[in-house]
Amino acid sequence: MGEDIIEQLKKQDKYRKLFCSWTDKGSTLIEREEALLEELENLNKQINSGENLLIGSFDYRDWSLAFFTDNIFDVSGLPIEYFKKYGLEATMSMFHEEDREEMSVFHKHLIEVYDQLTLEEKKTFGCTYTYRWIHRITNEHIWQMSTLIPYITDKEGNIIFDLQIVVRLHNPPNPAEYHWEYHYTASNGAMIKVEKQFEKKVLKGLSKREMQVVELMVQGKTSVVISEELGLSPNTVITHRKNILRKLNVKNAVELMNLMK
Repeated sequence: MGEDIIEQLKKQDKYRKLFCSWTDKGSTLIEREEALLEELENLNKQINSGENLLIGSFDYRDWSLAFFTDNIFDVSGLPIEYFKKYGLEATMSMFHEEDREEMSVFHKHLIEVYDQLTLEEKKTFGCTYTYRWIHRITNEHIWQMSTLIPYITDKEGNIIFDLQIVVRLHNPPNPAEYHWEYHYTASNGAMIKVEKQFEKKVLKGLSKREMQVVELMVQGKTSVVISEELGLSPNTVITHRKNILRKLNVKNAVELMNLMK
């Protein structure tokens, strides 16, 4: 946690610049700001976050961390002082390199979408994203899911403070990739939800015969029927099924069908 970490944090300034379109809105201090942040502190005490839950809030005027729970060290391996000093830069430096780049692209898109919404639509806006943090001491890849909503806004709906609830995931998502979605209620009352679309890579690593078995499995056919159609013994089909479930990291045919949708 020496000089290399400090240098990495300094280099993250490019991410701060990415968000300057919101920072330059010209928002000023608002009434009850301290009281609202105090409410965050009280919320944290009520929830008793523990090691699997983080609560944080960015100040969009300077991208500092207006509030965050002190268990951030457990997930990051970095001392609290780094997050107090570097704010957004410290947070972005924790991301797995692949997820960090996707995060940047997603948030740039998010800003563009949010700025086009009406004031009423902004009041219903929220998003979630799933990603990996790399622990700076253990080098562990920690999967987390963050839910973000505007917490304090100005009269035009520009965000001053957000609220982020971060949940540590015990198992990687499926697929084990960065994921995002955002949602809001449109002016006409319609519920709008947009999420990342993954490429279908689920059959990667399967043999030609295993792919044939998969196609019949998702049609709901039993091992006996599959063995008859492919000219294989039932035991061979059962072996193929077990290998398929293991390779695709699913427990049964139902999960396989959900994966193939």
